[in-house]
Amino acid sequence: MKKRNLAVLLTMGMAFSMLAGCGSSSQTDSASDTTSGSAAESAAETEAESASDEEAAGEKKTLTVWVRESTAEAAKSAAEKYNQIQDAVNVEVVVQVSSSVAEQFTLALAAGEAPDVISLDCTKVPYFAANGAFTDISDRYEALEYKDQFSEGMMKSGQVDGKTYAVPFSPDVSVLLYNKDHYTEAGLDPEDPPETWDELIEYSQKLTNGDRYGYVYAGGHNSAYLFTFMPYVWNNGGEFLSEDGKQCLLNEEKAIEAVQLLSDMINVYKVTPPSTISYSWGEAQDAFLTGQASQIVLGSAAIYNFVNGTADMNWGACLIPKGPSGSGYASFSGGDSIGITSQCEDVEEAWKFIEYALSEDVQVEELAKGGCLPARKDFFDNEYFDATPQYEVLKEALEVSHTPYSLKYDEMYTPILDNMQRCLNQEVTPEEAVNTITEQINALLAE
Repeated sequence: MKKRNLAVLLTMGMAFSMLAGCGSSSQTDSASDTTSGSAAESAAETEAESASDEEAAGEKKTLTVWVRESTAEAAKSAAEKYNQIQDAVNVEVVVQVSSSVAEQFTLALAAGEAPDVISLDCTKVPYFAANGAFTDISDRYEALEYKDQFSEGMMKSGQVDGKTYAVPFSPDVSVLLYNKDHYTEAGLDPEDPPETWDELIEYSQKLTNGDRYGYVYAGGHNSAYLFTFMPYVWNNGGEFLSEDGKQCLLNEEKAIEAVQLLSDMINVYKVTPPSTISYSWGEAQDAFLTGQASQIVLGSAAIYNFVNGTADMNWGACLIPKGPSGSGYASFSGGDSIGITSQCEDVEEAWKFIEYALSEDVQVEELAKGGCLPARKDFFDNEYFDATPQYEVLKEALEVSHTPYSLKYDEMYTPILDNMQRCLNQEVTPEEAVNTITEQINALLAE
């Protein structure tokens, strides 16, 4: 069954896309990494560098690790440290372009040239794991003393049919970021951000003036409707998918209310830039970072820009305001999970590196130091986060986060994007939009 599933995986044509991850897409230039535009190029460069590395290191085997741009710097530094403290393997980090890593992984599997270890968007793990691309690490995971320190949602995304195939490496959670100076200018208390939808509307109206808008959203980006909008559904008591990921539940009243909120922010209260409906992820973030908008829901990735000095703003962060029908806050838990591929020839050494990647040396001294979230909750108490109080909000967000579970996650992007844009353009009502989304997604899930 595993081989048949892998064959299906390798022959399917899928359109892959990404959720925002922690870090900067420019973090890919280093002599110790390979940035890949195609699986063939990666394989050729890897083979050449591996031969050189093994010659220099004597009997050391090469352990190839793929990561996304978001964790590139941390992974490369971790590999350099790891190569110095043990004599069994030489870890080589290959940096993959975030938007195409899943496609490149598929091609590499087909060519029999998959990496030994891969750090992948956690939402994509169920598909690959169900189709035989990962090694079962259930026993190794169960033996971890700190396994209860991982995000429940991210852990679930690494499991299929009761078996574990990947563990969290670098989470990314969605929170509301806001410009404190704009708050002060609008007569709002910058230490008292909105807690409810009504307050979000009120604050957004006060922040909107001739020079800027109170809120901005990436209305033209498919994953934004999951990562930055779906928390509004959850914190209003609604659901996106059933727990087993086999049924869409968006056509229920509490979810419809969340869609109505977004539509009203754009069309009724007019607190967003006119182009919000077509904004890409980057355009929405730029509107916030340049002061054109005062509030935005983004992931912890954006905080990297503040921590590392690439964004200049007096900023704050809070949990995404909750809806009138909800009982608490919610966040989306995305980010990267790490696992051993089914083509790895030395699972034991691969697992040892993963354990090192989950250690304080990497999780705190590489990820947290660089402004990214550690996978383990017990590492949130560190000197780097102590210097940035907003990280306490991210910790709270991780504790209330959800990760949608589906073997067809990417395939749901199109019905969501198409119908939400029709709604925001007022071509259909929120109820009509979610009914169509639900119908189309359920049809996909039934295939």
